[in-house]
Amino acid sequence: MNTQARAYWNEHYEQHRFVGGKAPSPFLLKMLPRLQQGRVLDIAMGEGVNAVYLAQRGCAVEGFDISDVACQRATELARDTGVELQVKCTDVDLYLFGIMQYDTIVMNFFKPAVLRYYPEMIKALKQGGTLLMESHLVGAMPAAIPRSESYRNFYFNSNEFLPHLKGMQILYYSETKINGKECVQCFARKPIDRDAVKYNLFDMHSAKEPPPVSRQLELAEKLFKKN
Repeated sequence: MNTQARAYWNEHYEQHRFVGGKAPSPFLLKMLPRLQQGRVLDIAMGEGVNAVYLAQRGCAVEGFDISDVACQRATELARDTGVELQVKCTDVDLYLFGIMQYDTIVMNFFKPAVLRYYPEMIKALKQGGTLLMESHLVGAMPAAIPRSESYRNFYFNSNEFLPHLKGMQILYYSETKINGKECVQCFARKPIDRDAVKYNLFDMHSAKEPPPVSRQLELAEKLFKKN
């Protein structure tokens, strides 16, 4: 666990409590009709406003963040809202993804520090699954962030995110100013592989309760080796 990063984000959330309110991201609301609903992962979820909203929509939502202050807020928000939310406090850069687990992955205002994060995130999506990403561009960065404090850096260069989405269908991409700050927004879908349809892998992890290890998981692993 990166204790320096945890301390930084704990302090951040102690000083800023739901500063954007408890409503979900306007971009999430905009893309909701195209979002693949079902099992959802919210990466670096913060106080859980997007995660809780998706749970209200009937999704089985898992969310994680390095800040235990943020995770506690997300847990309380879910409880007060009357929905179930699986919350895990962990170092987001060390999080291990499964294979074809999620119908949708949401990543708002977080930039992975390690490049292996991107392909693993895509592998974690089921066939036809969707990825929603939103963050600030470097033009909104108030000051240079030293490499030793990369955990504070959720600012992307122009077009920086796109090369990491190899094989994904880009359904929406925009770089624009939102509330006076330069932002990037992206919505993508994972194509459906014919072998995945043949072996019924598309719905292999749709249930809220994870299924036992089965022949389908072995076939999924072989599918990714093939690619």
